[in-house]
Amino acid sequence: MSSFKLKKKENLFDLSLKAGLYVITCLANRKHYIGESGNVTPRLNAHKNKLRRGYHENQALQKDFHLYGEKLFIFQKLLLGAGLSKDQRLDLENLILLTLPSEYRYNVYVNWRKREAILNPFFGKIHSKEARKSQSLAKMGQPSPFAGHTQTNDVKLFISQINSGKKDRRKPLFINFDYYESVSEASQKTGLNRRLIRERCHSQALRFANYTWA
Repeated sequence: MSSFKLKKKENLFDLSLKAGLYVITCLANRKHYIGESGNVTPRLNAHKNKLRRGYHENQALQKDFHLYGEKLFIFQKLLLGAGLSKDQRLDLENLILLTLPSEYRYNVYVNWRKREAILNPFFGKIHSKEARKSQSLAKMGQPSPFAGHTQTNDVKLFISQINSGKKDRRKPLFINFDYYESVSEASQKTGLNRRLIRERCHSQALRFANYTWA
């Protein structure tokens, strides 16, 4: 696999708002790990260090990190949820995870209030049809954790974007093995016209082989 030298990008927000949500995205399969923290930057750095050392607690995330390499992972702070209280952040994280299809997330839980289930000796085990039916019947009639809650437009937009496999409408790309989150960013940093960049990324000509969509 080529040794791309990616620049890890992070969304910027007011430095005084250290608390918030974050997402770790694998560009190869568009899977996401959603998290929250009272101080996002150190938390993201902790995730990076664990993954680099090979002992991250999320085995699926660690496996793909080894498989694809750090160059195909992006660690981002989210504007969504910045500065919220811990309970608000956890509820927002829960809302996103409940909506995000399992095939697009690394998180092994969808309800932060039930994280202790991971310590259950039967966690991750395959249950029989009878057991699953019993569990389903036991949960019938229980209210949804978000019953009566209204999603803000920002939350709806973010969930829609992440479910489509993209954070936003921006299309990431490489120019000379440097990673840019959008054509606009590439244009600002290289001085090249945006239309020219798009044309070169779409071009099949060998001389533009160093212009590719991520």
